[in-house]
Amino acid sequence: MKTTIAILTILLLSACVTLPSPTQEKEADYGPFPENYQDIARDYLMSELRDPSSIEINNMSQPIKQWIGDKLTGIKYGYLVCVEVNSKNLLSNLTGLRNDALLIRDDVVIDYVKDGALISGMKLCD
Repeated sequence: MKTTIAILTILLLSACVTLPSPTQEKEADYGPFPENYQDIARDYLMSELRDPSSIEINNMSQPIKQWIGDKLTGIKYGYLVCVEVNSKNLLSNLTGLRNDALLIRDDVVIDYVKDGALISGMKLCD
């Protein structure tokens, strides 16, 4: 019963979050431009992916201002970097190249989207 009430409370409170308007996007604070974005992205992937010695990074985009989020989880502002990466999975097989998305703010990865696609289906990286 307490769990149900807690979940309902969270859902009601999160329903108050609105997605940013074009004006809010333009005026939002995205933090400073990550000059060392390549090191930040590489270090993050090395620490988060299963087998760091197997990671292949082929391409990395220049950072662009981007927000990620929804009405349930809230909005995060930062700089989006798309990385073409290949790494090993649990079975030690290479997964094949994919475009992962990393949102960087204040020189820290604040969000990681494997395959660069949000749950909604929106592609952050091509």
